Amino acid sequence: MRHPLCLLLFVLVLLGCKPAIETLRGTPTELSAIRNVGDKRFSAGDVVTWAQLDDTFLDRSAKLEVGAADGKTVLGRLVILENGTEAAAFLIAHGCVTISGPIGVRKLTTALEVDVEITSKDGQKLILILKSDGTPQGVG
Repeated sequence: MRHPLCLLLFVLVLLGCKPAIETLRGTPTELSAIRNVGDKRFSAGDVVTWAQLDDTFLDRSAKLEVGAADGKTVLGRLVILENGTEAAAFLIAHGCVTISGPIGVRKLTTALEVDVEITSKDGQKLILILKSDGTPQGVG
């Protein structure tokens, strides 16, 4: 009687150790096409586009002229940097050469988490996790 109980306990432990949310892997093109299943229809590619990572991390943003800002550009950049203090510190210490991704996607109940990899001038890497409920930055 003891062995079946041990086997059952072992199976329950294995099931209990399964990650709550699976990270989907694939090519950036495959991952960009993954869509959320909530009320708002958007893809992982949309999340990366809304984050404007090139503007924020590679400083390719268009220079703003007096009176030309719509508020969304500045707000979007500020949100990324304020919410990503670790990413901001990484940029100061190492700089940024490339942004790759998405490299992983997690489907949440009403949102998507999208992993993007930042590579620095000295080869260091940082994984940035973007989370979106489908509302572009600067909206709402």
